[in-house]
Amino acid sequence: MIEETQEAGPRGTEEQVQVEAFDPAEVRPWRYHNRRGSGMDDESLNSLASSIVRDGQQQLGLARRLPPGDTHKVEVIFGVRRLDACRRAGLPWRAQVREASFTDAECASLMHGENEWTEGVSPLENAEQWIALLDAGVFVNQSALAAALGCHRGTVSRGVRTAKALLGERWIERLVRPVMHGFTGRSADRLADACVDPTRRGAAKQRARRLKPGVPAGSLYKRLFGDGAEPAQRETVFVRRKGRAGGGVVAAKIERDGEGGFSVSVRAHEQTPAEQAELAERIEALVAAETAGGADVRLGRRLATTLTEQQAKDVHRSWLEGCIWAAARASGLEWDQWRCAEAANVLRTQKDGWELAMVRAIGAADGDENAR
Repeated sequence: MIEETQEAGPRGTEEQVQVEAFDPAEVRPWRYHNRRGSGMDDESLNSLASSIVRDGQQQLGLARRLPPGDTHKVEVIFGVRRLDACRRAGLPWRAQVREASFTDAECASLMHGENEWTEGVSPLENAEQWIALLDAGVFVNQSALAAALGCHRGTVSRGVRTAKALLGERWIERLVRPVMHGFTGRSADRLADACVDPTRRGAAKQRARRLKPGVPAGSLYKRLFGDGAEPAQRETVFVRRKGRAGGGVVAAKIERDGEGGFSVSVRAHEQTPAEQAELAERIEALVAAETAGGADVRLGRRLATTLTEQQAKDVHRSWLEGCIWAAARASGLEWDQWRCAEAANVLRTQKDGWELAMVRAIGAADGDENAR
């Protein structure tokens, strides 16, 4: 069913706007859509779906028509909650429809105004959308964006700065993104200010390592920066006792301190050679796991101290492959025989010199085309 309504357009003229009903499967979100989590929980959407079944869809969405041949008929500019609720209710979604010529800037203006009086989008969600619009050149600068949205330029500037601080680095982004819809403007700004403070961020990054995503937005600042931040909890990774069963002297212990560090205490004279070997292996495995990002560099250093350029050419190939395999294992890399064989081939040929051959041997075995 198609209806027609008259309303004032953003260009100052009256426009004929069509109202259409769509199967929700025919609709996709606008690429600058900003509702990431606000009002999108199951309880809220199921309640809205029940209301639409009972009373009908009381508020129209806004859609922009897509060109023929697209996978969908229209894209939703606002009304995503209603769209999802209609999908759950098994009912068509009704929306005003603008033609494809309606610009992204005009869509942003209407979306911002609609979200001001419906179940609002969080300031952080808005700010992430603003960054996307600016990066794509939809608005030439923050002043133009603020004017189009009808808000103060300072609001846009502060929002962009906050979003970049909280979503631009992985250590904080992984904690913020799942609950970004729960931040008020003030709480997001406060957390962002602390995250960029060089005197505070180091300790916060360590605390962040032991937090799992899902910490409520209202608690995140305290958990990372507040006086009530949880103290580091020590975890015993390995312990060996000497003496009576279940007790006695601690001969060896490895502990994790909760801030990303480990401590090892050993009473060497209490260890047999086999026990010392086991302890060394545990420490090596722990260090390899914690420094996995530098495993390839460690492998290169091990090979460089184990082999010479001439040895790599003269030794039996199987011995060279075994040497590479052992060095890879000691560096925390699980290389199979094929990787070791490929690396051995590079080291034996050495077409570009020993140092470059070493780099290429490691890169080629890891599948790095640029290292070949």
